[in-house]
Amino acid sequence: MKRLVLTLALATVLVACLAGTAGAVTLVFEAEHYTWIKPSMRVGTGDSNGSDSGGHIYIPLRPRHGEDESGPADDGNATYKVYVPVAGDYTLWGLVRWYDGCGNSFYVMVDDMNPENPAYITDARYQQWHWVKGRTYRLSVGYHLIRFQYREDGAKLDQFLITTAEDFVPTRHMPETPAYLWRPSS
Repeated sequence: MKRLVLTLALATVLVACLAGTAGAVTLVFEAEHYTWIKPSMRVGTGDSNGSDSGGHIYIPLRPRHGEDESGPADDGNATYKVYVPVAGDYTLWGLVRWYDGCGNSFYVMVDDMNPENPAYITDARYQQWHWVKGRTYRLSVGYHLIRFQYREDGAKLDQFLITTAEDFVPTRHMPETPAYLWRPSS
């Protein structure tokens, strides 16, 4: 327990340094370090086109991609149990690579968000890794579940972050803050 408290204290100092804005908190997570994963979401390693971390999660392309826009074939997802050290309004960002206009989004659900009306991240920049801004969520101190779920095939996620810094815009691959991610023991 003492080691956990010390680790969280040191990680909080690191988070404050990463934020760049006095008093702001920024937590960064590698997508392949999920807490739980459900097919058809998969883990990819490396990317010949610029993924900095060497790993990512993705939804495989379906046969006849783009010809049938009837919605996801399943509810494949990756879920992250993250610890929020300071209550506040956190904006979610994703470091993504979209296949095309029919493969450029993920559903995003936080805690008990209604799955019938989920938020999502998307934009129209294809075939390159880039940051996309998502919604802002009011989070209390403690553990929260963040789930990225299948919306369109061909979508990839390398990292995501949540930040209280209103003017923060990520521009590169960020150092991870793993002390704030709960993972089951192996």
